[in-house]
Amino acid sequence: MYLHSNLEESVKILQGAASLFMRIGIKSVSMDDIAREIGVSKKTIYKHFSDKKHLVLKVIEADLNRGMLSCNTCYSTDENAVQKMIDISKHISHQHRDINPTVIFDLQKYYPSAWAKMNTFQNDFISSVIIQNIEEGQNNALYRKEIEPKIAAAMYVTLIQGMMQQLIQGDNNYDFKTLHLQMVSYHLYGICTEEGRKYLTDHIYEITNE
Repeated sequence: MYLHSNLEESVKILQGAASLFMRIGIKSVSMDDIAREIGVSKKTIYKHFSDKKHLVLKVIEADLNRGMLSCNTCYSTDENAVQKMIDISKHISHQHRDINPTVIFDLQKYYPSAWAKMNTFQNDFISSVIIQNIEEGQNNALYRKEIEPKIAAAMYVTLIQGMMQQLIQGDNNYDFKTLHLQMVSYHLYGICTEEGRKYLTDHIYEITNE
């Protein structure tokens, strides 16, 4: 019972911190702010997390784990390869639709361990998902046969990183959902066959539907 209570308390702190970070950014949020947000003492937070850097790292790990779970869930369906990418992208768009671009800047500048964790996730897990998706689509004549899956996957990761940099530019006028839709569209329209494009055209805007 004690362990269960401790776990619930830890999850509550992570969720409260993630909510504040997404709305405000990371650097400008203090441990006092988090304590007030979720209605616990700062001492309670420190019982679970040694310092703010530790808390930020665990928030990012939880976010990446949710992303991994959603990808795996989408891949357990019988949908075609294009639809699986649309479903994955829809989840990501919904999960990060309200992200404050300052979060990305803060992670890069002040929390290198958490930023490195994100880069590893993109280079390893996301890359493997894209490779699997392309191979599946090629086998079903939805993606072009001449596309090299590993190269295309590496380019997709580069697109993600470029999108994140665009998001934090001072002259950027687009939100995450808009940039993400453009990025996914660029990738999918580039690798689809005529048959795949017909399906994609009919379903692409499912990504931003709530």
